[in-house]
Amino acid sequence: MGAEAPSAGPSAGEMWRTLKLAFAHRREPLAYGRAVSGLTLRDLRRRGIDPRGRRWLDVGTGSGTLPEALGGAGAGVVALDLEDRRADGVGRTEFVLARGESLPFGAGVFDAVSCSNVLEHTPDTWGLIRELLRVCRPEAVVYLSWTNWYSPFGGHEWSPLHYLGPRLGPRVYSALSGHPPRNRPGRTLFAVHVGMVLDGLRGWGIEVLDVTPRYWPRQRWMARVPGLREVLMWNCVILLRAPAVAAGVGRDDGLDPASRPASRGGAARR
Repeated sequence: MGAEAPSAGPSAGEMWRTLKLAFAHRREPLAYGRAVSGLTLRDLRRRGIDPRGRRWLDVGTGSGTLPEALGGAGAGVVALDLEDRRADGVGRTEFVLARGESLPFGAGVFDAVSCSNVLEHTPDTWGLIRELLRVCRPEAVVYLSWTNWYSPFGGHEWSPLHYLGPRLGPRVYSALSGHPPRNRPGRTLFAVHVGMVLDGLRGWGIEVLDVTPRYWPRQRWMARVPGLREVLMWNCVILLRAPAVAAGVGRDDGLDPASRPASRGGAARR
């Protein structure tokens, strides 16, 4: 990893309130989204990343609270998602309908890219990461976060039954709830591990500036403990620096799909 980021962060009480909102986010998505987006903005600023004047892409916008926060901080934000699910009352920015694995932009267009809680919902982990890096200008930053599979939230709405496995867990959930889970393994939910992503990024030569657990960023030591990090981090945040030559991860850089790090399976180090 690169130089360690400042250790200062939100108080324990503030993070606990945010975590409680995470448990209730299906009932109160706007409250949770705005709480997390505000913390994300503060986290970026602590790392010396000022959104003002930056051309910023947010991939997987969801309720729209992160583009709202970034736009309010002075960034020129483009929000992107498969459908427009921005909540009523959320500040609007430019919006594009598209998939993160095939972004409709040229290389080196953006000064920064964020992608929050999307990685575990795509079957092509490395196709998505590759596209996030491709559209960045040289040495821009990428803010990437996702819910790691072995965390208590790994199965999303059917957690903690995901610990029973991707086959048995959904069956038990369906029997208990009377309906199948919305996030279905192998269709809309995929196992993504912290160690797998870090190993793959290093294999690509991508500079990792910092790795932290979203809900308790002061405890970044967790990221250095294989196995333990997969459970305790809950939601992993990785800050990346795009390569000095943007085309190095472009669509035509000579890297065929077989050269990508393994996206799934137990072979990757956790």
